[in-house]
Amino acid sequence: MTAISKRCLVCVVVVILTVLSHVWCLDITKRVFGDNTNYLPAAFGDFNSDKLTDLFVVTEDGKTVKVLVSHNEPPLMHANSQEMPNCTYKSLNIRSVVPGDFDGNGEMDVMIVSLNKDISPLYQIFILWGNLDNMTLDCGKEDVPLLSLSGQPLVMDYNGDMIPDLFGENENHTRMFWVFSSHRIPPQPVLMTKDTSMPHLKRPSSHGFVDMTNDLAADLWVTAEGQFEVWKITGDGYVLDKVINPSEYMKRIGQTSFADVNLDGHIDALVPACKDESCKQSAVFVRDYESDLWIDVEVSFVDQSGNTWSYPTEVNSKFRHSDTITLHVGDFNLDGFPDFLVTLFNKDKARVTLMENAPCEDAKCRYKRKFIPHWNLFGEFNDTVLGTFCDFEEDGTLDVLLVRKGGDDKYHLSVYKDATEYDAVFVKVLIPTGRCYGSDCERHNIPYGTNQPGPSITYTITTATGGTQRSRATQLPQTAHHALHLPYTVFGLGRNWNFVEEMTVGIPKARNNSATLTGTFTQIIPNSQLVVIPYPMAYPDKWVSKLFITPSKAMLMTAGALVGTCVFVAAIIGILHRREMQQDRREKQQDAHKFHFDAM
Repeated sequence: MTAISKRCLVCVVVVILTVLSHVWCLDITKRVFGDNTNYLPAAFGDFNSDKLTDLFVVTEDGKTVKVLVSHNEPPLMHANSQEMPNCTYKSLNIRSVVPGDFDGNGEMDVMIVSLNKDISPLYQIFILWGNLDNMTLDCGKEDVPLLSLSGQPLVMDYNGDMIPDLFGENENHTRMFWVFSSHRIPPQPVLMTKDTSMPHLKRPSSHGFVDMTNDLAADLWVTAEGQFEVWKITGDGYVLDKVINPSEYMKRIGQTSFADVNLDGHIDALVPACKDESCKQSAVFVRDYESDLWIDVEVSFVDQSGNTWSYPTEVNSKFRHSDTITLHVGDFNLDGFPDFLVTLFNKDKARVTLMENAPCEDAKCRYKRKFIPHWNLFGEFNDTVLGTFCDFEEDGTLDVLLVRKGGDDKYHLSVYKDATEYDAVFVKVLIPTGRCYGSDCERHNIPYGTNQPGPSITYTITTATGGTQRSRATQLPQTAHHALHLPYTVFGLGRNWNFVEEMTVGIPKARNNSATLTGTFTQIIPNSQLVVIPYPMAYPDKWVSKLFITPSKAMLMTAGALVGTCVFVAAIIGILHRREMQQDRREKQQDAHKFHFDAM
């Protein structure tokens, strides 16, 4: 073998290995964060209004909050940028971060919740006012909190003005709303109810601002001591619509999550709970709002080696995120049925596990869906203590953001990218506030605003078999205790390449107005992002919608096959045309050499 052929063989092997590593590589941490991974995720939001999702993080000591601004080129999250907005404090212990436009000026602000048990049992609330012009945060004074509450608050929209408000209990354990205005002044406290017999709110809380009554107006799901409550919004405020008692089998109750589990167009309550006080028997309960039954969904907590895993308890909640039992919901395989990520423990060892939503076809099934654990999916990352979903590459498929407890006893961020080609499509929906920034509205420019909790979305599509598929979701339904919800909604459509026939969005009702503000959009192309800007808010027929197409791999392969076919046909035509020209040339030459006897 010659030296040239050896070099060619080496080049071919290198190319093949490079391609295979690109195809099968599941760890894209370097592409997303570079070498800066020593952070704890706190929230997602679009800080600079560039239509890319930024990541809000907290340092391990809880003293600093930073905004990792998203970019189109690697590293996607610039963690080492000198212009990165951040605030550092000396005495605070940041437990929660919630981005939102708390003064309605079209710029994103940041609410931080601090708890320092050595100083006070109360949670301290601070608002860091944002400045979009120079990409900074006003860190304020750490000794002057805006509010002091007995628990972490829920960020919601009390009066329907697209300015976030708060719900929780004050220092006297009285249920209150705190309503923000377009001025940077302390929010106005509003008493929730005069009924003094209502139980105190549960700690840790899992309140939700979510459409439970199927009218596209977000209701208030309250977790109180010994019961769940649904407060329905009306023109006069919130009224108690239903009290739901927990199942008798729920001895220790985790945070409520919300999802259309069985794809029937109604949002269900999904509650992780332990059937015993020691939490050795873990379970997941689901309840439709119209139903009077809690159903224990089939979930196996025993891995292939026979080890039994369970939810975190006070004994093994040594990690920062394991003080609550939380399910992080997302449609991982885009089949339309939401899956979830959960942190489980076996003695002192933690593991993030994906629970896949699958049909339960056994006659013994009490529910037509079940959750199948994928025990080894994140095995290469080791010691994962938290997992949540995010679309880092903005391609419509959900990546998994993992938090690892490394060998250096520090927390590190990692990102898992699924290399499986599901041949499924999606629709991504984002509904910002539509609040005006600067002189945008005066110049008749379309405002954009920031991320907002409470907008509800439902869609209808005709499936490949001729049936109808519909689902429902609420944007940013929860904000406390590291809920880590995305500021947009990803609907998996499965292998239904038809147009989404109808997409209807609704925003929370304004006070003294009984009509639901909804807008309907038709013929939405699959594999696209729909951005609905509710401006002007009172006129849904004038709301602006923008559609951004995301070509899938299948579409690119189809286009490549079409182009290849055209090139092949063109090549055949060219070859035949060339042969015909050569034949014509030979015939002309033969005619030119003929002896003309008639001329003699």
